Amino acid sequence: MSAIVAILRRGGQVDAALAHRMLAAAPHRGGATEIVVHCRSVLGVSGRAGAQESGLAIGDELAVALAGKIDNVDALASEFGWPSDPPANPATVAQLILAGFRIFGEDLPGRLRGTFAAVISDGTRLWCFRDHLGFRALFYRDDAHGCYVASEAKQVVAGAGIRREPDREVVERIFYGAYDDETPSALKGVRRLAKATVMRADADGTTLRRYWAPEALLETATISPADLLERFDSLMRQAVERTFSGTVVVSLSGGVDSPAIAAFAAPVHRRLKGEPLAALSAVYPQLPSVDERRYIEEIARFLNLRLHTYEKRANPLDRLQEWVRLLDGPTPKMLITDAEEHYHLARDLGFDTMLTGELAEFSADMRGFLIPHLLLRRRWRALWRRLREQREKEASWTGIAWQLLHAFVPGSLETAYLRARGERDQQTIPTWLSRAKIDEAEAGFRVPARRRWRQLQLSAFVGPGLTIEANEICQALCDVRVRMPWADVDLWEFFLSLPAEVKFPDVRRKGLVRRLLRGKVPDVVLDRHDKTVFDASMMARIDYGALRKWLIHTEVRIDGVDYRTLHEHLRREDLQLVDFVWAKDLAAVHAFLAS
Repeated sequence: MSAIVAILRRGGQVDAALAHRMLAAAPHRGGATEIVVHCRSVLGVSGRAGAQESGLAIGDELAVALAGKIDNVDALASEFGWPSDPPANPATVAQLILAGFRIFGEDLPGRLRGTFAAVISDGTRLWCFRDHLGFRALFYRDDAHGCYVASEAKQVVAGAGIRREPDREVVERIFYGAYDDETPSALKGVRRLAKATVMRADADGTTLRRYWAPEALLETATISPADLLERFDSLMRQAVERTFSGTVVVSLSGGVDSPAIAAFAAPVHRRLKGEPLAALSAVYPQLPSVDERRYIEEIARFLNLRLHTYEKRANPLDRLQEWVRLLDGPTPKMLITDAEEHYHLARDLGFDTMLTGELAEFSADMRGFLIPHLLLRRRWRALWRRLREQREKEASWTGIAWQLLHAFVPGSLETAYLRARGERDQQTIPTWLSRAKIDEAEAGFRVPARRRWRQLQLSAFVGPGLTIEANEICQALCDVRVRMPWADVDLWEFFLSLPAEVKFPDVRRKGLVRRLLRGKVPDVVLDRHDKTVFDASMMARIDYGALRKWLIHTEVRIDGVDYRTLHEHLRREDLQLVDFVWAKDLAAVHAFLAS
């Protein structure tokens, strides 16, 4: 996984050595580096030799540094009047980006597809942008000396010459979930460039501009049932084909999301490689409630996949301080060691590209607040059909009434009601954590009832994408590129544009997706009524020794945590799942603040 750095100086000499220092601050990104000085700016890239993931180009007063992969190179070349089938090497793609920028300026990023970050310079200005969903990160610092931009926050620190230290306020916001697109890095003095945003830096400072407005697409499509299947097949096939490079393996589970990717990828792999597609799956023979082996093996037989399985061994708290330093902060709700184990196994088997089914739920199944949405939009026929289906599934009138009330009840009142019944806290908040702090964090995300469904459909586009950033670094460390076809922008825009009653045709989870995949994925998977949860796997891997190390034998204290009660739980070793999830994240906070 490559990296880019850029410096725009406002005073003093332009120093290429700073760019070298920035690239060296992230050695896991690769040791093959390239630097170019362009008037008042310096651009640099790094990567692994032969990986073809980064490129520099300069010409006609513009220079560009590019990291990542542009998926629609052929289409762009045709649009820009280039010869067909241009070479896909990084230098040529970088030249293509310059050609596009001359034509479209700051509108260019919206035309790109893939996972990428880029910086363009005319010598006195920088234009910096990353892909629509933020799979490639960019961080920056803007001060009197200049603007420093890089793939990782630690690289910005190295270039700007500031002290590396945690920003405690930001770290606490991350812990409680009170972060958004404007949240800075957990390293003090470093900001994060928001996804789908162009930043321009010049002598006067920086300006930000969004280049993609997914909210404008919501429910704009008019499409027949017959065209629906054809359109989905075309877009999913395109999404999968775009991700193919190197040696490919599918990360396979027994759900719907990853088998869908495998179903479209298998024939592509046979056509390109002349052999069956490989799959990699974790199995849990000692934990029957978690194990999906029978579904995974049926999928492999149905699609003729070469299946590799393993039993998960990773300790969620292993090398905790090493990880938070590498990731430049804590990453809540993520098991980074699980990802590392999965990627290392893939690499050991000879694979350098992994396709996953991640983010399918965000693109195709955010069904919350559907009933209130239909009610408030007066879509009576669709509303009545949905309520009738719920009654046929033996939903109670009380439950139906509560859904209808969602259209009018403020979020704060709903939270208070659930708390009074004791439902919400038992499921989501440990007894040793401040309810007031959680409420304060959630208050920033509450919107009026009419906007809740819209907010949910767009939820993947809100926030800094901490998990994606951490995953990118983990991929670089393991030398495996992960692609998520469900997050292809064209496919995602398709799902965003569908009317609610089309996107959610019945009461089943992923009902539309199941219909669209019929015949492509085994019926036993599409007709599953159970949903595997991995609680037992997490509970079996609680490391009380590591938790005590970071949460008892330390002077660090986070506001809102009742350490006395938490310490008693750790002494008795009786954490419940909700306790462990929060305690694991708290331990990462402590480890980072102590680093």
